Amino acid sequence: MTLGDKIVIIFMLFISFVGMFIINVFFYGAAGTSVVIEVNGELYAKYNFNEITSAKYIEIQTQYGYNKVEIDKNRVRVVEADCPDKLDVLAGWISKSNQMIVCLPNRLVVKIEGKNRELDGVAY
Repeated sequence: MTLGDKIVIIFMLFISFVGMFIINVFFYGAAGTSVVIEVNGELYAKYNFNEITSAKYIEIQTQYGYNKVEIDKNRVRVVEADCPDKLDVLAGWISKSNQMIVCLPNRLVVKIEGKNRELDGVAY
């Protein structure tokens, strides 16, 4: 490896880390105000963080599967799931606006909404 190759690699790593930082600050920087739970694209439940005083557990049993969601003060996570890969459980806590947890086998989406709800794209 030449010196030029090392410089290019370091530059690309630097640009990648700066990009991740910018995305985290500008797109996921604000704290969320509410949690929306959808099953198969339809609203299942919506909870405002202001109304949650202690940990709340929501058990979701549908024809697609079972999930248990925990909502705590300003954060949410999936605690249990009967899907084979359990990626939704491994996602852990989310707390910032526009973050979401998805369980594809059970068709579950848990997302956090914030104060500003701008469109990120429009398709025709």
